Amino acid sequence: ADGRAGLEPLVRSQGPRWGERMITVQEFLVISPRGDTLITKNYTGAVNRTTTDSFLQRCKKDGKKSTPPVFQIDGLTFCHVQQNGMYFVFTTVKNVQAATLIELLHRLSRVFKDYLGVLTEESVRRNFLLLYELLDEVFDSGCPQGMSTELLKAYVYNEPVAVSSYTGLTGGGMAGSVTGKLDKLAHSLSERVSLGEKKTLASAAANKPIQVTGDKKDNTIFVDVIEKLTVVIDSKGQLKHSYINGAITLRSFMAGSPEMRLGLSDSLTVKSLDIPGGGTSGGAQPTLPVEDMNFHECVRWEEGSKEPVFTFFAPDGEFTLLNYRIKSAFRPPISVQPFLEPQHGSNGLDYVLRVRAEFPPDKCAAHVTIQFALPAWANSVSVETACASGLIGGDKGSTPSAGKAEYDRKTHVVGWSMPKLPGGSEMIIRAKIVLAQNRAATACKLDEFGVVRVGFELPMYLLSGVQIKFLDFLYSSSKSTPNKWIRYVTQALSYVARWS
Repeated sequence: ADGRAGLEPLVRSQGPRWGERMITVQEFLVISPRGDTLITKNYTGAVNRTTTDSFLQRCKKDGKKSTPPVFQIDGLTFCHVQQNGMYFVFTTVKNVQAATLIELLHRLSRVFKDYLGVLTEESVRRNFLLLYELLDEVFDSGCPQGMSTELLKAYVYNEPVAVSSYTGLTGGGMAGSVTGKLDKLAHSLSERVSLGEKKTLASAAANKPIQVTGDKKDNTIFVDVIEKLTVVIDSKGQLKHSYINGAITLRSFMAGSPEMRLGLSDSLTVKSLDIPGGGTSGGAQPTLPVEDMNFHECVRWEEGSKEPVFTFFAPDGEFTLLNYRIKSAFRPPISVQPFLEPQHGSNGLDYVLRVRAEFPPDKCAAHVTIQFALPAWANSVSVETACASGLIGGDKGSTPSAGKAEYDRKTHVVGWSMPKLPGGSEMIIRAKIVLAQNRAATACKLDEFGVVRVGFELPMYLLSGVQIKFLDFLYSSSKSTPNKWIRYVTQALSYVARWS
């Protein structure tokens, strides 16, 4: 691994340091959701065959969602992250900065995904030789050396075995379900049918490995503009706290790492770069001002420029071109309003949540989940869901599904899931609670009910109004015309409603 100093700012050829302490990893593990050890790499020679068992016993004791990312067992520190249901684990006996280990795990998983195309249990099993070769190059006696996909290509010779993203999925069991088989069939049919020039492409098209050797490239680049929302809403539907974390992520399969230039909308204001911007993003939606923006090391921007135009050389694989943060107030895409309604003729109470999609009717949120806790005194509970918005004209006048809801009697938590939520639609969930004889419905208050957590994904819609104006190739060694695919996605990072 000599001569690779400066692959990335985080690491150096002699191993990164935190103060005077060298970051040393004793063992790296990849563990499947069932507890099978897929990858194990020991860097110190002190092999402990009970490491995996100790880790799994702790996860089982705490529960999968409540296990802390860093913990100690008998002086051995475990640090882990989850990727597609699999556990990526570091162990060390050194006093290493925990945040650095977590960052290394995320970077390592990103390198694996670049070389495998899709990071699933099946792809790991079928490419274990390639992954062990990568681990030999990334670490030297447990000290991280460099995690740049582009520069690691000079030291890696095993070719990846491609695995479809529609098979081998972990955690959700989609491959064996009816939905998974239908999706796989639809994907195969779309690949066989040619309808002229494609205007859209399945999101799974970007899940393919980079070319390790040879010059065969499909000359394609995928651009994702992803915004993650942090929102706190009160009982009146007003924003108490909100901000947006945005990122432009590229996944490049270009030949020769060409020089490229990316321009954002002229209306964009970036305060940290003194870019004035102003106006709208070409439509009725205003563009929110960006507080600060930071770039990948490959980006060049002329200081003092008043335009959001950036030049860069795109390395192979996936990387984040830039990050930005927005603190300005915005209209929540999904509003939640609570109601308490006493039941007539019985000592009961209805806890009602009215959920409304506040985005345009031509958009549709996917994978919508809503969770909320009921008070401990709610012993007998039944839940009902309904659509309150009537017919939606955009789908041949059909009524959208209100999804399914279930109540967990042990945790007193109601889970509600909807496959999609069209813009402008309104859904209702009603939790019917039978009260004890010594408790009156009029004495119950909203602040006794837990927070409501909302999860969703909203494709092709951004609240900030940020848009890519152009993506030009200044120079390309390939004679073929490069293919550019751009996707906009809004996701809920921490989207909660509180009544207290």
